[in-house]
Amino acid sequence: MRERGWEPELELDQYRRIAAVGLIAKTLPLAFVACDILEREQPLTLRGLFYLIVSEGWLPSTDKQHYTRLRKLTVKLREKGVVPFEWFVDHVRATLKLSSWSGLADYVDTVKDAYRKNFWASLSDYVHVFVEKDAMAGVLEPVTRDYDVPLSVIRGNISLSFAYEIAQLWKRFEKPVFAYYFGDHDPSGLDLERDLQAKLRRYGAPDFTWERLGVCPTDFETFNLFPLEPKKTDSRMKRFLAQGYTKCAELDAIPATALRARLERAINEHIPAEEWERLRRIEELERQQWEGVMRKFGKKVAAG
Repeated sequence: MRERGWEPELELDQYRRIAAVGLIAKTLPLAFVACDILEREQPLTLRGLFYLIVSEGWLPSTDKQHYTRLRKLTVKLREKGVVPFEWFVDHVRATLKLSSWSGLADYVDTVKDAYRKNFWASLSDYVHVFVEKDAMAGVLEPVTRDYDVPLSVIRGNISLSFAYEIAQLWKRFEKPVFAYYFGDHDPSGLDLERDLQAKLRRYGAPDFTWERLGVCPTDFETFNLFPLEPKKTDSRMKRFLAQGYTKCAELDAIPATALRARLERAINEHIPAEEWERLRRIEELERQQWEGVMRKFGKKVAAG
């Protein structure tokens, strides 16, 4: 692997576990590289892992046959316990069920961790993040969850209700609104972004500052992205070419850690460091007080 310019990142025992899975010899280097990248970039999508491996030269192209080969390999690595299932994100499939608890003590443990103080209520800006694809929401969510920032998923089209509800939400804030967008760099991805901004303004959103954080034209060189050809059948092709673009790339192709770091930097521009820490301390005190109240209530109920 070093002969091909790859510097192994895992411990020797980890490579031994991968080798013990029972892969054929020609697949072992691909498995090693995949696990190296997963360890560094998780959580990420399977497509994101695929693009990183192609850009590093360990798969020859983005053809479907190579994606299928990687998919089958990662299934085996997960089922054999080499790769944690949690390292891959999949927000498309979900299980719906109302919350329930085994008793009040169980409920108290849940709600004390669920309490979040709205730090942004006392900050001078409002921040909202948009992402084009559901699967990529799982890549960004660790950051938006930590900073309590709303993350809205486009899912392929801009519905009237979606745009209207967000526009009405923004109208409630008497402060500057900053929107950050993550999407594919292709005719449909850029048009989705344009359409969203237009509908937000049409339905009464106040003035807002908009910034695309990925994929940006400079990302092709920064991350050595594998350029994809725009689909000639796409009706938005003319506008794409008129803007001076010729290359396409999916958001998944950018390393997940780079996307999260980029988003975290953007959010931190709106947060005074000392104020954020002060609010964290207040939140922890309030959480402790709430836990104490709930436990006393539970004891009273149990005592009859």
